[in-house]
Amino acid sequence: MKVIEREAIARADVDGRSKLFVRRAAPKDRLCAGDVVFVETQNSMSDPSATTNFTGVCIAIYRRGVDTSFILRNVVQKVGVEMRFMAYSPLVKRIEILQKGEGFRRAKLFYLRENPGKTFQLKALKKMAQSAAAAKKH
Repeated sequence: MKVIEREAIARADVDGRSKLFVRRAAPKDRLCAGDVVFVETQNSMSDPSATTNFTGVCIAIYRRGVDTSFILRNVVQKVGVEMRFMAYSPLVKRIEILQKGEGFRRAKLFYLRENPGKTFQLKALKKMAQSAAAAKKH
């Protein structure tokens, strides 16, 4: 079964995103809880030009082989929004780490739901989202 799973990951790993989810990689190279992440997704398979962007703090990673997923959290118009993304989904076009989280010693950061202001500044997060969107246009 491990061989089948490795082959499925190799087929789904189009842009080298499996390096972000390898447990044995150095912390600076992999996605960790507390990182600020930018994800670009397609809205449908029929129209590849229609995309949606989401920037947020990674609060959890579930490493399950091909079913690996991660949860991003952001505050949009004073409402907390959490989105779960499947790492190897064909609808996910790009995953980019904008800023590495520092000072987090937990694997799951669910406590950010109560105190989001303690861990990251919303102004810095908005600035990074705007710079990522501007870089995409150029």
